[in-house]
Amino acid sequence: MSHLQRHLAIAGAWGYIGRKFLDAARALEWRVSVFDPAPQPSDVRLQDVECLKDEETFLALEADLFHLALHPEARERALHRLLARDGVAILNEKPMAAPQRPQDCSRLLQQLGQSHASPPPILLFDFPEVFDPVTTRILHFLDGFDQVHVDEIGIQRSKDREARDNPRNTKRMVHIQYQETVHCFAFVLRLLGHLHGCPEAILDQGIQVHAWADHYDPPNPADYETMVDGKTTYDIRLGSTRMHGWTDFKAGAPSTKRRVIRGQGDGSGWEIEVEFLEGAKRLVIDGVDQQVNPAGSSYEGVLRTYADWLDETPEQLMTSTRFPNAPFAHLTYQLSSLLWRSSFEGRELIISTTQDLLAFDAGFDDAQPSFGRYGAGEMT
Repeated sequence: MSHLQRHLAIAGAWGYIGRKFLDAARALEWRVSVFDPAPQPSDVRLQDVECLKDEETFLALEADLFHLALHPEARERALHRLLARDGVAILNEKPMAAPQRPQDCSRLLQQLGQSHASPPPILLFDFPEVFDPVTTRILHFLDGFDQVHVDEIGIQRSKDREARDNPRNTKRMVHIQYQETVHCFAFVLRLLGHLHGCPEAILDQGIQVHAWADHYDPPNPADYETMVDGKTTYDIRLGSTRMHGWTDFKAGAPSTKRRVIRGQGDGSGWEIEVEFLEGAKRLVIDGVDQQVNPAGSSYEGVLRTYADWLDETPEQLMTSTRFPNAPFAHLTYQLSSLLWRSSFEGRELIISTTQDLLAFDAGFDDAQPSFGRYGAGEMT
């Protein structure tokens, strides 16, 4: 990364994610500007932060990177303005669209394609494990083989999001397939896309999904129009690679972001165990602990890696789905949609090609009237 001081502009800086990036930028000694009309938290230090009251002034900043930690409606408005600017770099939050509005994915892709900005804008999505230096170390290990194949990927991503004593759990969530398992898909597409040249190369070998789901029991059920899924278990085949695991927000679920990856390299088997949870980060390759920092900040990792990519491969960031750009995010959204539909129907679904995946309509909006309601005696 360049030795020059970077400038991060955060919209929505007082929310949980915005605060994380504010702290990360400070730790990296970046200049920080923020815009958030919400009340400023009393525990935020502002001595080295530029606080802007006007959204127009914020969106006109000459920052190295904009982070949009906003609610979807405000995010769309800010994104529309920024995408018209020459050479702007943006970090956007997932999911790419609400579960019931898949058309918003196509609309964003169209907006990017029609931009007259020069240089064109760079828009990447905040999938922290894709940016994490630990993932880079995994890719470097696999690059050491002349011939390498990933046989299976086991994933557990979970936390207790039903606990009544955690205020953050009152923030409304969408179905877990879209909100959380999307991170698992992003990691897998980054890994397999790196090895195969692009994610589409593995998706064109066919996709099989069989999934199950349990309802979420929120601490604030009155804030939900319908029930949402809070746990999904799945068995997926991407070409000849098996992906299996679960994403769990139910009561008592352990806090973990664990993966176990097994495969073959130059005729010999290998195994990778990795934990991405901050405070417990760990990487073990073939039984040898790689001595990563357990407390390594995922948010610092996102900023560092994004800045490195801007320095080293800016021309590829919007043209190759090896990076978490909008076409990449669209693939993860469609995989989430496929996972949700399989959970909803309780049966295996099969997709033959990337184009079939992109054309897949989960029918979420049409299914919504059949969803249960909290307080209607339908929780199991």
